[in-house]
Formats: sequence, C-alpha cells, structure tokens
Amino acid sequence: MTEETTEKPARKPSLRMTLAAIALLGAGGAVGATAARMAGPSIEVAPLNPVTIASLKTGQGLVTVRGKVGEVYGSNFILADASGRTMIEGGPRSDGLVTAGSSVTVQGWNRNGLLRASFLVGADGTVTALGPIGHGGRHGGPDGPGREGPGREGPDRDGPDAPPPPAAAAPPAPAPVGNSAG
Repeated sequence: MTEETTEKPARKPSLRMTLAAIALLGAGGAVGATAARMAGPSIEVAPLNPVTIASLKTGQGLVTVRGKVGEVYGSNFILADASGRTMIEGGPRSDGLVTAGSSVTVQGWNRNGLLRASFLVGADGTVTALGPIGHGGRHGGPDGPGREGPGREGPDRDGPDAPPPPAAAAPPAPAPVGNSAG
C-alpha cells in the first residue's frame, strides 16, 4: 500500500490582513512612545553647588552661579552676585524669561568670560532647558571648534573652498587708431 501525501497550497495573507497588522503595529508603537514620554524624567539640573562669579575661570567646565539679573540684552543678560558680574548667553529660548532685578540660578559652561547657559532656574524653582547639554553648548566643547577654535582667524577663516575675491575691473582697451590716407 502506498501512502499519498497531498500538500495543501500555502495561503497568502490578504491585503486587508497585511494592512491591519501594519496599523496595529503603528498604534502599539505610538502608545508605547507616549507612555515612555509620560513616565520619563522631568528636567533636572545637575546637583552642582553654586560658585561665586568672581571665582569663575575660563575653561572651568560646567558651573552653577546664582544672582540677580542686572541688565537684559535680548537673549543675553548680566548676572551679579556679591562678588562680581558676568555675561550670560541664554540663547533664543531665554527670550522673555528673565527681567532686570529677578533672582535666578544658571548652569552652563564658562568660556572666555561668557557663561553659555544650559539651564535657567527661576526664583520659583521652575527649571528651563535653554540649550544642548554638553561641552559648551552651541559653539563646541571647551577645546573644540567654536568662535575661538582653529580656522576661525586669519585669511583662511572662510575655509579652503571659499570663492576667490572678485577681480578688479580691467582698464578699458585703447581706441583703435585709424590711418587716414587720403
């Protein structure tokens, strides 16, 4: 006796089933991302003890200073404590957050006499992230390229691929002198 095996043809999933599976995966991903965002940590400032403004040194790294706002210049402002004053670069996110006379705590990177703020803590304890957290914010790390980095001074500051300067206008060609033989 011989045994016959018959294989049933494999059934392809319908287009409707495929689309339903993709929709379920997308919805699950969205729900998971929302849950992770809601359960994630809130903004917190690194626990650094504030230092006096007079003790700030260039290239010191991440520092925290506390004081009163003196003057405001757009996104920059002067912060003063009992020891001195310093310029704070708040960046575009700080516009309208500080007013003259308000008490604030700033955490950021001190570089060449300018403190580039990463966080601003208001008198009420509200923490605002102002810029990227890292070495020096928008202008590179303490030793990396930035305003004062390599290639920022001298004739090649525009880079090796900068276009050549415009050529000076050429003097007009002399008028042809004709021979009037008559």
